[in-house]
Amino acid sequence: MRLPKTGKAGFAELVASLRHAETGEGSLVPSPATAGEFVDELGCRWAKSRGPLDPRLAKRLVRAADDMIVGEGAGAVLRSVPHHDREAAWADIEDRLDSSGLRTYQAHEFASADGRTLVYFEEFC
Repeated sequence: MRLPKTGKAGFAELVASLRHAETGEGSLVPSPATAGEFVDELGCRWAKSRGPLDPRLAKRLVRAADDMIVGEGAGAVLRSVPHHDREAAWADIEDRLDSSGLRTYQAHEFASADGRTLVYFEEFC
């Protein structure tokens, strides 16, 4: 940061002198649940349709949704869950959904432009 040469910078001058953060490593990117959309590793854009979800609806979507993703570390790392592993992933998440523990999850439903659905579980530490 480079301060104005006057020596006594006001708040507005100080803010104006700050450089805009460049997108890249270390920059903060909102989680999919916060941003309301994201692009998966296959290039599909998903838009949030509702959430946080009730645990009963989340459980139904674990079985019925076209895709399932767990956003570890508040969505910093997106882990796709294959259909055959969903029940095991649900067993790990179920008791922590909207809990007050150290590691809790929230469920959200997303939809693609071609009509597919995705259940997304965001982990909070």
